[in-house]
Amino acid sequence: MKIQLWSIGKENDAWIDEGIKIFRKRLQHYTDFDIKLIPTVKQAASLSVPELKKQEGKIILDMLQPQDYLLALDERGKAFSTLQLADFLRQRNNAGTRQLIVLIGGAFGIDAAVLQRANVQMSLSDLTFPHQIVRLIMTEQLYRAYTVLNNEKYHHQ
Repeated sequence: MKIQLWSIGKENDAWIDEGIKIFRKRLQHYTDFDIKLIPTVKQAASLSVPELKKQEGKIILDMLQPQDYLLALDERGKAFSTLQLADFLRQRNNAGTRQLIVLIGGAFGIDAAVLQRANVQMSLSDLTFPHQIVRLIMTEQLYRAYTVLNNEKYHHQ
């Protein structure tokens, strides 16, 4: 299964990028993994929040393929433990999912049309994190989940 982490926003700060590189390299041992940054909408500051989310949503929906399995990170989604994330990845792999998209929305969240298209909505935390840090956390958590699936010692239960 191929996993892509999509995120709307700017490039990572160097220290975030360094952390992502570490876990991205480790994750490649288990799965085909890539990160795709989606640039912010042009003239975003002049748009209302609903219009901005709608335009971001259109970009995302246009990028998605019908067979893509979409996991949207949303504050109202289901909270997953690391073990539940590992089990979710196992289930997706066993179901023959070819491509899993993990989506980090824009600064104001994900448009309702994208959430409706999502196969799963997941809450990362009740806390609010900068999007760059969420990229790092998700990359590390995907790596951690794969070490659980492979009975490796990285995750302590």
